[in-house]
Parts: sequence; C-alpha cells; structure tokens
Amino acid sequence: MSTKSVFSTMLNSLVPISQLNQGKASKIIDSLGPDDIKIIVKNNEPMAAIVPISRFSQLIEAEESLKEK
Repeated sequence: MSTKSVFSTMLNSLVPISQLNQGKASKIIDSLGPDDIKIIVKNNEPMAAIVPISRFSQLIEAEESLKEK
C-alpha cells in the first residue's frame, strides 16, 4: 500500500465526536466494512474506536494467543 493510500485510509477513519452527538452513530456503524476501524476524535485527540464485532473478536483471540506465550 502506498504512503498516500495509507494516509487517505487513516484520514477516512477519523470521526469527530460531534457527529455522534448529532445522531449519526447509526450511519457511521452501518458504513463499517468487516476490516474497518473508525477512530473517534475529541478536541483533535483520538479517544475511542468503533470496530465491527468480527474484528473485535479477532483482536481478543490475538491477545489471548499472545498471553499464552
């Protein structure tokens, strides 16, 4: 993936918290693809992430696998 593509993907993943406050949470969640992650930004700082449950399950499994080592 090119640097421009990575940068574009990162920018597209940022969601201002004001959008959640304006009732757009459902739209944001519906827009998630299976590997997408949305980063919630408050006062220009990342505060939280929204991930599809399938991706969240993968992250939990990876964490458990690392703990076993």
